[in-house]
Amino acid sequence: MRDKRLDNQTIAIFARQLALVLDSDLPVHSGLEVIQSKSKNIQLIQMIDNVQSQLKEGYGLSESLSKYENLLTPFVTNMIALGEKSGSLVGVLNQIADTLEKEIEMKAKVRSALTYPIVLSILMLGVIILLVVKVFPTFTDILESLGGEMPFFTKIMMSVSDFFTHNILIIIGIIVLIVFGYNFYKNTEKGRLKLDHLKFYTPIHKDIVSAVVGTKFSRNLAILIKSGFSFSISMTMLKPIMNNLYMENLLEEASSKLKDGAQMSEVIQDFNIFPGVMIRLFSVAEQTGHMDRMLEKIAVEMENEADARLHNVSAVIEPLLIIILSILIGIILVSVILPIINILNAIG
Repeated sequence: MRDKRLDNQTIAIFARQLALVLDSDLPVHSGLEVIQSKSKNIQLIQMIDNVQSQLKEGYGLSESLSKYENLLTPFVTNMIALGEKSGSLVGVLNQIADTLEKEIEMKAKVRSALTYPIVLSILMLGVIILLVVKVFPTFTDILESLGGEMPFFTKIMMSVSDFFTHNILIIIGIIVLIVFGYNFYKNTEKGRLKLDHLKFYTPIHKDIVSAVVGTKFSRNLAILIKSGFSFSISMTMLKPIMNNLYMENLLEEASSKLKDGAQMSEVIQDFNIFPGVMIRLFSVAEQTGHMDRMLEKIAVEMENEADARLHNVSAVIEPLLIIILSILIGIILVSVILPIINILNAIG
């Protein structure tokens, strides 16, 4: 069974600690022992164990780590090999850590921006279900016992309440089946490809995804180009770290086109997923010949774009959810107030 890839946080910490070890007077073997003792990740501990054994047998550090590209990604292992060969391994490791930490920061921003709307939606749904399933039936029983008549508007709401009350198990079963079916589908290659493709075309969501992916793509490509890798090889090395099967397929196609002599800006434009400003900046970079520096600027620009998109989404979704919640609760309250009036009339 193939080992699961280490998360970005674990890889970033490992790269940073390894850089400190190599930059100090501590022997690599002893430094790895220190890193191992501080780690709580079983996969990383086992990997360091094996690397230490290979170092004792005379293998180089990059050669030993290259056997664990499924844990560290080919991008990281290839960069370490290049850094060791060029004598700048400490700088490369710190660069890897910086890049991964910026990606972690970006994910945290996305998560933070989406948490409040999701929590508010769940609370909104809970309040509506409570009112429809619990409150309405109580008023119905009281009104019927007093011989009152249920208003037409309230009858409609009561029909909804009765439907949910009498079919709650069926509804829960359908929801469970939908969730199970979705999880099963997304874990298939076809399903994952389709869902990853939809991320770039779903309204609102697509702008955030394209900016976030553009940031990751540009920042990591800048490192590879600066290290001397060709565009075609860089496309292949970027595949495992994009975490998007549709993007991986695009990179595979891009690598083939670049080998056939296509321009980088044309290939990026053919992706049809990145903002126009990113494509224009790529074109300028090709003309000026300062691709590595321009890619870093593009990464910063895309990060700012992602921040702006997240802010705009939060600014629109939060008030919208509050308005929807207010309207729905208002409808429910009207449906409750009307039978109360009838009850009072019946008592009178």
